[in-house]
Amino acid sequence: MQYGAFGFPNPSGTRLLTVSGLLQPAMFHTALCSGGRRFSVQFERRQAEREGHNGRQTPYNFDKLAGNVFTVLQGKIESGASCFLSSDSLLSSATLLPAELPAGSSECDPDIRRQLASSRSRPVVNCWPLARLPADRRLVLVEFARQDKDALASVVLIDRDRMIFADYPAVFRGEGKDLWRVDDVGVLSPKGFEVVFLLQRGTFYALGVNWHGTEGASLAVFVSDGDNRFTRVIEDYWYRAPV
Repeated sequence: MQYGAFGFPNPSGTRLLTVSGLLQPAMFHTALCSGGRRFSVQFERRQAEREGHNGRQTPYNFDKLAGNVFTVLQGKIESGASCFLSSDSLLSSATLLPAELPAGSSECDPDIRRQLASSRSRPVVNCWPLARLPADRRLVLVEFARQDKDALASVVLIDRDRMIFADYPAVFRGEGKDLWRVDDVGVLSPKGFEVVFLLQRGTFYALGVNWHGTEGASLAVFVSDGDNRFTRVIEDYWYRAPV
């Protein structure tokens, strides 16, 4: 209730469904969706599960899954978008930052790689830009060198001299074996990472990420208030494996 819940639209983009629990859904009035879009919504009803769906949390099963249904009051949400039903307290006095796809090189600048390695005292194996932000800020995905069985990837918000890390640790189990996601065979890629939203209030940031994979979507909300680490406050999963 302090932050909100992730949701996805119906095929026509006129409604949203949250399959995770919200105790008081009528208190939520805003959906933040991928592409930096913001929609006014209104709680419509609690929906019970119906027979006939294939167990996947997708728009095509929208009318058959249990959850909370919200009406989009103006406009339509793009098909395939990921959204977050945000609490009023999270939005209060906060700015929704547009996160544009990066232009130019598909790899981070050498200076950024050096800064990342120095910040974590750990060599950088790979680094990719995820988004361009206002005021020369940026969002990157970095893979650090493995330390024994300790593997580490991070989504990093670079705000001038400040670096804020949202960590994705993993345990190495052997060459060619899955590491972070099913079927990744130990290889990290920026493909599949989607910035759902980024909010700023002074030194406070809230970041919503959807990491699409072979079997489903791993969703998370991270918050940071003045330090160099994001804390994961919401973790969700939509099972979407092909039938």
